[in-house]
Amino acid sequence: MKDAAGQVYSFTAKEAADFLPKRPWDGHKGTFGKVCIVGGSVGLTGAPVFAAGAAARTGSGLVFAGVPGEIYPITAAMCLEAMVFPMPDREGKLSAEAFFQILERMNGCDAGAIGPGLGRSQELVILVRRLLEQVKAPLVLDADALYAIRNHKEVLKARHEKGWVTILMPHEGEFAYLGGKLSRETDEVPRKKLREIRMQERIQAAKAFAGEYGCTLVLKGPDTVTADPDGSVFVNTTGNNGMAKGGSGDVLSGMVLSLLGQGLEPVKAAALAVWLHGYAGDLCRKELGEFGMLPRDMVEKIPKAILFLQNMT
Repeated sequence: MKDAAGQVYSFTAKEAADFLPKRPWDGHKGTFGKVCIVGGSVGLTGAPVFAAGAAARTGSGLVFAGVPGEIYPITAAMCLEAMVFPMPDREGKLSAEAFFQILERMNGCDAGAIGPGLGRSQELVILVRRLLEQVKAPLVLDADALYAIRNHKEVLKARHEKGWVTILMPHEGEFAYLGGKLSRETDEVPRKKLREIRMQERIQAAKAFAGEYGCTLVLKGPDTVTADPDGSVFVNTTGNNGMAKGGSGDVLSGMVLSLLGQGLEPVKAAALAVWLHGYAGDLCRKELGEFGMLPRDMVEKIPKAILFLQNMT
């Protein structure tokens, strides 16, 4: 599907295969990207685990995960392939004292992600904003990191003006409190046209937001839309409603982070990760059904999803 300007693309397996990064035969850990995830809190210990596992399964050479000291033993025990490190915390969430540790770690990586299981507090609002102002590495923002910037979106424009990459990954509820405009006036719309109308609304809203704030936007949901500041938009063609479970978004964050750290352009990293995430979900549905499939199952299916694309080339 393309709009009048030829800038909206229905993203299929063929396009996904073209975006898949090549892995040189003489590559080493550093070749395939160092990435860092910051998140987790008491009650949300699984989120950074899902993100870290997904990043490793998507091909990252080195995966770091920074979490509050209080949950460090739990997260470290569950992240065998990631290098988990504890950071200063307060009441089970990261504290402002973690700033310099995160800054140093992320600026030493090829990409970073903030948000999975982060939690909410005024201290975290300040911490996330400061990180956005000073972390030069490409950043993926998801979950509570989006909440933290809802009243500070000017930092997105500032990063864009400096040439720093930012990818935002809201679902529709998060997009709403970020100021995204989506209509819900659908009572008079015939059901068979509803999906098409909603898709067009999502495309235009995502495109407008990405253009205004200079970020790559992944508007999650049915027919996930990935929009780039240059006006390019990709509409995903994989996935199913069995993926609508807590933790699924954390898996996607880790996948986007991994591909970004491997050197893909932001919009390509995001669009490809979304396709692979959905296809991994489709593999889970085929094997386990929509009711019983879990985010951990999707992490395990990532290699098969990638292998499917590799076999196409």
